[in-house]
Amino acid sequence: MEAERAATAKAASRAYNRNSGVRYSANCPGVVELTFVNRKLYIALTGHIVNISVTGCLFSNQTTPWSTIDLGKAGESAFDLIDEDCHIYIPWANIHRRGKVRRVGAYIIGVQFARPITEDLAKYIARLEPNSVLHFKPRDARKYNRILPLGHR
Repeated sequence: MEAERAATAKAASRAYNRNSGVRYSANCPGVVELTFVNRKLYIALTGHIVNISVTGCLFSNQTTPWSTIDLGKAGESAFDLIDEDCHIYIPWANIHRRGKVRRVGAYIIGVQFARPITEDLAKYIARLEPNSVLHFKPRDARKYNRILPLGHR
């Protein structure tokens, strides 16, 4: 079952990368909420949107819990542990989107939006960099960048 899920995810990732259209370079903060496959745990990661297109975005976070763990030795990848469905929030534009996780690395997460956004909105998000403030500081920092039970959401 896991091998079938991984093969389906890999094929979807390839199709997403090839058909994603024009990508605009961006450098604005964002939050990605991920749930784990067992649906008991979640994590809300704060970081930056590296680039964006009408179909998705590339999100970067330097403090993912799996960045310091060698998952290769355990026989699993971070992609196997994370559920495909996710939620992305862009605080400076107050935009919430549902999506699918298409790639997970030590510091990068590729997200495909459930519904494509307009090209004007993608360009607007790419231009966001008010006052050269590059970091999003949430009110309750305890809920971010940590794996928590789903009940604490």
